[in-house]
Order: sequence, then structure tokens, then C-alpha cells
Amino acid sequence: MKYIERALERKFLRMSSFFKAVLVTGARQVGKTTMLKHLAEGQNRTYISMDNTMARALAQTDPVLFFQTYKPPIIIDEIQKAPELFEQIKIMCDETEERGLFWLTGSQQYKMMKNIRDTLAGRIGILELYSFSKNEVDGEVFTNKLDFSLPCLLERQKTVKKNDVVDVFEHIWRGGMPHVLQADAEQRQEYFNSYIETYLMRDVAEEGGITDSVRFQKFLTACAALAAEQVNYKALAEAAGISQPTAKEWLQILQGLGIVYLLPPFANNE
Repeated sequence: MKYIERALERKFLRMSSFFKAVLVTGARQVGKTTMLKHLAEGQNRTYISMDNTMARALAQTDPVLFFQTYKPPIIIDEIQKAPELFEQIKIMCDETEERGLFWLTGSQQYKMMKNIRDTLAGRIGILELYSFSKNEVDGEVFTNKLDFSLPCLLERQKTVKKNDVVDVFEHIWRGGMPHVLQADAEQRQEYFNSYIETYLMRDVAEEGGITDSVRFQKFLTACAALAAEQVNYKALAEAAGISQPTAKEWLQILQGLGIVYLLPPFANNE
């Protein structure tokens, strides 16, 4: 499959030239690792995943030996599985002025983010990668920074084709997960079913201790049905047969895993 350029690449490289460590968070399978490996082509940068049992065990028991074995500059995938590395990363960042030594990826889980804020404050840049946008799928690459000013938007308008409402809704329906871009309807359906059963159910059990899979499936369906509407915890709770406090807690877990994005209301009052 041909690599599709991501809009986050420009900003990531700028942050890597400024911070000693950069973390890319986001939901599973949105392309975090693929993007970093692509950007690392031609560099002498080590890659290691914390899904590797032996590497994870070494990271958890002896972080010093871990970094003697896997020397920076380095890409560490799924860093949330080895939070013991954060303290050693801090020490190594303080010992050098070199930028971009550590490229990290991880699902945005609350425990991991708390560890990072406590340990690596001021040393790490944090960016979030979402699934493919419509512009990324269409191969539209913008050279100017997006600041939502009128001149910026008019400049970008020159390079993109006019929106077609059917095409836009088709993209929303398909979603932007890299693995389903070329899939047909049946394959896409099975991919998302498998995604829920494997990644999502495992992550919510680990992160939030959710073991009631039947109610949680109903909760997910209710969240999907209420997408782009005002959050209604009462409706979510009734649909899943749970209490409103539980609905709020479950939604926060989904938000932390990058599955749900809560859009704050717009207000022009300073």
C-alpha cells in the first residue's frame, strides 16, 4: 500500500527540532508507527515496540540497561506499556542538548499522561494523530500553517476541489482508518467488529476495569447514534442500562483512548 502523507508530519518535525522527546498519541491503528517509521527513513534511528515481550520486560526491570541495548535516537512504540522508562528518559534528556532523541507513540491513556506530566514536563512535545482526513485521502498537502484566519483559508481554498456533499458523507461513513481505505463494505464491517473485540474491549478492561461487555457494546452503539449532538448522559445511560455517573466515566475512558472526541461549544466571548 502506498504511503499517504500526513498533515501532522510538518508539525512533528518542527517539534522534534525543538523538544528532546516527542510523543504522538491517538487511537490504535490510526498510523502513528507508520508515520514515524516513514519520517525516520534515512536516519540511523533505532525502533523498538513495547509489544515485544522481552524488550518490555527489560524496560520494566532495568531501564538503564534498556537504553544501553537500544541506543537513542530511538522510536519507542506503545510507550504506555513501560512507564518505568519515563524517569530514565528524563535523566538522559537532562544530560544532553541534542533534540529529537526520543520519538514515542502511545494510546492516550490517563495513567500514561499523568506519568508524562509528572516526569517529563518541559522536555516533551505531545501531538495527537487522528485517522485520515478527507484532504489526506485526496492527497491534498498544504504548505501554510492552519490558523483559521481568512487569508489562510482562502489560500488553501485555491488548491482543493469543491466539496461534494455525497462524497463528504461517504467519507464520514467509511471513516479514515488506514486499513479500510481500499476495503469493500463487508471487509470494512468485519474490520470494525474485530477492532472492537480485540483492541477496544482489551483496552477498556485494562484502563477502566470494564468487564460488562454487553452493556458496553450498547453504550458504544448509543455513542455512535448520538455523534455530532450535544452530550446527553441520561440518554447514554438509559440506552446501556447503566447509571449516569457510569456513563460519564465510560465516555471519559473512550475519550482517553482516542475513540471519542468531545468538541467544546463555540463562544466568541473573551
